[in-house]
Amino acid sequence: MLTAGENLTLHCMLKGFGPPGAVKWQKGTDRSQPPVYNDKEPSSSPTSRVARIIPGSNMDYSIRISNIQLKDAGTYFCLKYKAGFPETEYKSGMGTEVLVLATPSLPKITGPPGRVDSGASVTFNCRSDGFFPRIITLTWIKDRRTILASWIAVVPPEESTSYQVMSAVNVTLTERDVKSELTCQIHHSTLPGPLQKSFKLGDALRVTPKMSVEPGQLIEAVMNELVTITCSAKGFYPNDTGLAWKENGSETDLPMAESTTQDYDGMFSMRSILEINATEQRNHSIFTCYAVRNSQPLDPVNVTLKIHREEAGQRPSFNPGVWVGFGLNKIVVLLLLFFFLRKMLSQENQGTSGAAAPARSLQENPAGQ
Repeated sequence: MLTAGENLTLHCMLKGFGPPGAVKWQKGTDRSQPPVYNDKEPSSSPTSRVARIIPGSNMDYSIRISNIQLKDAGTYFCLKYKAGFPETEYKSGMGTEVLVLATPSLPKITGPPGRVDSGASVTFNCRSDGFFPRIITLTWIKDRRTILASWIAVVPPEESTSYQVMSAVNVTLTERDVKSELTCQIHHSTLPGPLQKSFKLGDALRVTPKMSVEPGQLIEAVMNELVTITCSAKGFYPNDTGLAWKENGSETDLPMAESTTQDYDGMFSMRSILEINATEQRNHSIFTCYAVRNSQPLDPVNVTLKIHREEAGQRPSFNPGVWVGFGLNKIVVLLLLFFFLRKMLSQENQGTSGAAAPARSLQENPAGQ
């Protein structure tokens, strides 16, 4: 058993004298295939990997195959032929089985042909080729956590000089998988460590934005007031979504400003600010903000504009702080009036009691006159 890249020596000795004819090296039992070496037609190519160890010897027909490769694995036979038309096989050696250790190729992961929506179950496949011996371990890992494969197979099932491993796994994608990775990892006796390939799940994921508007879906304004509406598309992926506006079902050319940000979890958010002059003609107009992805509109959100006929700046405004302060002032004034009246009544009662006392004293002592 050799490792790919090493040199292989195949020994063959002829004893005694045989009939005239060629000596050949053949791989496998199919004699119709071209020989690996023919002493009557030795290759003179400088790129040939096969050469006699002792050129010109009538007894030693050993050969060396340089830089052994996986395709060189098989059973080699040293054959003595008897010259003639056609030549015939005279004697054959017992055969030498050659096994070549080969490392598996870098795993290849394939996912869905296009992006899928969050919540969908997706099948991923992994494959590695050209290894020997047959025993191999394939493991699926998602964010450092091992997950079970749907199936795994090593082919061909019968004895061979080269094998292939294939496996599949089902993964339900969620919004949290934007930054997740799926890894196919292989362990084989010819490897000093695991061989692996990763797939970014965000490359297969699509998340639809959540739409909202501010200050609300009903806006009240006075005539000729400048109204600002902010439309937000939050939590979408990838960054292939834009925002558009319609006024009463028709595209609008009103001035707007857009901005896009990416959150810590990898998701994107977008805002579009629309400025509207609240003219009388726009009373009860409906403004529609909708997301656009790959030229296709997504679910919209509507805003209705209700206009008051007062001139701008004349509509009374409600200030909770003012009303609270006004109420407190009234309470304080009432309390002061209460205590003031109470004090006056108390003083009047005391004056009345002091004037009546001498009269009673005179009546009680008439002799004092």
